[in-house]
Amino acid sequence: MILQNSRQQSNRIFKHSFIFTRSNFNHMVKSTILTSLAVVFIFGAMIGGASLGAKFVALTSDEDSEFSISVDSISGTNYYTLIEVDEGDNDEEKQVTYINHNFTFSSLNGGAVTWDFGDGNLAIGDVATHEYQNPGIYSVLAMSIGSSKIETESIVVIVHLEGLAEVDNMECECAPTAKDTVIDLVPPNGMLDIRGYLVVEHDGSSESCSLRNPLQECHLRVIIQKTEEGSLISEEVIFDDNFRSNEKVVDFEMDELAILPGQGIQIRLETDQLRDWHKPSVEWEISIIS
Repeated sequence: MILQNSRQQSNRIFKHSFIFTRSNFNHMVKSTILTSLAVVFIFGAMIGGASLGAKFVALTSDEDSEFSISVDSISGTNYYTLIEVDEGDNDEEKQVTYINHNFTFSSLNGGAVTWDFGDGNLAIGDVATHEYQNPGIYSVLAMSIGSSKIETESIVVIVHLEGLAEVDNMECECAPTAKDTVIDLVPPNGMLDIRGYLVVEHDGSSESCSLRNPLQECHLRVIIQKTEEGSLISEEVIFDDNFRSNEKVVDFEMDELAILPGQGIQIRLETDQLRDWHKPSVEWEISIIS
């Protein structure tokens, strides 16, 4: 009886020891697998980091650097040319040419860079070039999207204008073929300074201005006009006199001139001398006041 009890107790101890040992074994296997995976992951990361080398370090450096932008010139000038061609039918054909300044914008230490040029146009890239169709002041916004942050920078550029116009012969309004001689200075909106000069040269079959008698001297009237939606709202006569030379030069300037949307500035030329045939040309520059 005692022997039987001893055997039963030994069996219980053996079963208990076997269950405990199997549990420990399972736990040890799992721990070993996890440890092995961790070692493999760390080893792989070390190898990957070594293979990336300086490239990986440079990327981290870029993220820590400050995003900045620049432009090759803070201001530029667009050029406008108008040539009036009359083939003898008193119906002038206008030939207009625009040459716009080209800005180059650059960025440093950015991610994916998007440019907003302030006139409705966009570009993508570390470096971008852009031409503005109209003079004015433009705020350029650059946005950099990196792996961990978004940064923005802005810069202001100014576009001025230089113009040249050569128009067909002006005639006396009393003549049967009289026509208006009006030169549009194409001003942009904003606060402007306008400076330039007008040249009229004798051009016709009548005797030159220098050979005329005092009663037939050549005559010129120069009027600066301000318009709104095509209608005249103000004007100023800056020259109204006779002259006895084959070329007459009249300077003009307008400082701190405010131009609102729909408004314009033009030069109107008139002569009271029936026998006058003059070919006018105008050169001017418009500076944007910031």
